[in-house]
Amino acid sequence: MNTLRKTITILLMAFSAARASDFADQVNLDEFRALTAQHRQTLKTLDSWARQTIYNVHGKYTLKNSGDPTIDGNDALFTALDIAFRPEKYFDRNILKIQNATLRQDFALLDSISSAEKDRILKQGTISLKFWMSPEVRALMEKQQSTAAFKMDAINRQHGAAMELTQLIMPGQLFLPLALIPPATAAAEDHKWRTLDDLQGNVPRLAEQLKHAGHSVPPALPNYDNARIDKIASLAAGLAEAWRNEDAARVNAAIAALAVELPQVNPAVYPSAAKRKVEVAYNSLGKLTWLGATFYGAAFVCFLMSARAAVSAFRLWGLRLFVVGLLIHAAGIAIRWWLVEKSVGNWFEAIPIKNQFESVLFSAFFGCVVGLIIALWRGGAVSSIIGAAASFVGALSLLAIFSAPYVFNREIGGEISQVQGVLMSYWLYIHVTMVVASYAMIGMSFLLGCMWLWYYLKEFGTVARVANKGQLAVDELRGFDVIMNTGGAATMSIGRTLACMFFLRRPVERTTAATTTARASDGTADFLRTIDACNVVVLQLAFWLLGVGIILGAVWADQSWGRPWGWDPKETFALVTWIVYLIIVHVRISVQNKGWWTAVLSILGFFIMLFNWVGVNFFMVGLHSYA
Repeated sequence: MNTLRKTITILLMAFSAARASDFADQVNLDEFRALTAQHRQTLKTLDSWARQTIYNVHGKYTLKNSGDPTIDGNDALFTALDIAFRPEKYFDRNILKIQNATLRQDFALLDSISSAEKDRILKQGTISLKFWMSPEVRALMEKQQSTAAFKMDAINRQHGAAMELTQLIMPGQLFLPLALIPPATAAAEDHKWRTLDDLQGNVPRLAEQLKHAGHSVPPALPNYDNARIDKIASLAAGLAEAWRNEDAARVNAAIAALAVELPQVNPAVYPSAAKRKVEVAYNSLGKLTWLGATFYGAAFVCFLMSARAAVSAFRLWGLRLFVVGLLIHAAGIAIRWWLVEKSVGNWFEAIPIKNQFESVLFSAFFGCVVGLIIALWRGGAVSSIIGAAASFVGALSLLAIFSAPYVFNREIGGEISQVQGVLMSYWLYIHVTMVVASYAMIGMSFLLGCMWLWYYLKEFGTVARVANKGQLAVDELRGFDVIMNTGGAATMSIGRTLACMFFLRRPVERTTAATTTARASDGTADFLRTIDACNVVVLQLAFWLLGVGIILGAVWADQSWGRPWGWDPKETFALVTWIVYLIIVHVRISVQNKGWWTAVLSILGFFIMLFNWVGVNFFMVGLHSYA
């Protein structure tokens, strides 16, 4: 009997999963995905809203291991709508992600759950909203919240995730907990979008329903076309009902009608179809991060081959791939800027440099632009070395911001959003631009230091300092001129380089007798000196940009928080980073083996900068936690 019951249960689950899968496949969300809502004061497509919401709830963009195969693996927008229209399926499903591993262990203190469930929570890290809202869990969280600061932060983030899910599941709302209706006028002061619940007073039949239910009726908002609002409310109700009945044809018809009606409420303020479709495509392409990183990575390989082989074709292909990567990179910045502009109302406040994602994106872009200018200006090994360093920064940075949400299970600002109002100042852009520019230079210096040590290891069989092996730095050998000694390939003019890049001329470079002799006699030493010369220039730029950026940050802090310096963790470690680079750029004055010390300290300084930029934000609480 038990075997028969289990078999029937399995068959029913399989049938239910197949039916749900068919419904998900039949529903066409393309038009709905590109509709706009005002979410956290920012205009964004429903695609962006759904991705952000599901990620905040579950730590991924699709549900996994929920215990119900009918709801796992669906698109973020489908999942968000399914939660809103069929909340009974999700209230007791394990979809709330517990990001903090220590917090997962605390659930072992509960006597009300089995050992198997405790083990599952520890491994999978998911619980249900019903479980989170239970009295015993609330009591446990209140107790644990007082034990350590990091637990308080973890529990607060967990509360935030639960609130996101609660807003979707909350009964009584007409449609979605989203401001989908644009303002009635195009006036600057009329910038608030409305939910359907806000406009119930504009729809007589809804107002009458509220009266019969004993609820107060909100006042009708002026300037709206009540007939259109009534039609939108009817379409929304029909969509929700059809969704609950898994009637894909009616769902698709309602979506198509809403996609026409909602923008017509106020076409003057509704984002254009082009802007909305670009945002959806931008999301689907990983915000152009992995695509740009692919071209930067290919350029890096070409530049490395060119640096030692002195083959002009490798350098030109490196430049071509690098320019494509830079254009994709620039497009990613421009798209974010364009998308946010509609929310803030002006181009200045929409500059995308306000959070971790955008600061890394902009930092890498600055480093790549500087690298391209130098690579075009200089020829031979110098061009290839700087090109390799810049493409390394671009590839590493874009891959980092693409993978960070998956590695750290924490959003770093990739979704379209705005900065806190108190921080809105032109000093924001000046300070952040200077600081992230210095970080790009530090990243380039890191690679140059690694390259120097790699070729040093190949030459001497060790990375340790070798006695009597001086004259490997640019200022240790009298008469060495990095402009002439470029590793065997003489420079081309910028115009000729550009012509060769775009296949307008043949890539023929002139090789001078001086560089040929230098390479033949002491190729590795000259190459090490060339790398060192590039590193010195980059380090000087990093040092001055970071120093000026810290000073300007103090000016901004004085305007925003009323004090220029408060020993916030970010401020403190920024100062520590600057002091490290103060040492690096001055240590060459008094030490022997200048090239070795510069390379080693460049690598050390990079990891100190990385902790300041990323580690402080993730592991310390301070005023700069938003960035």
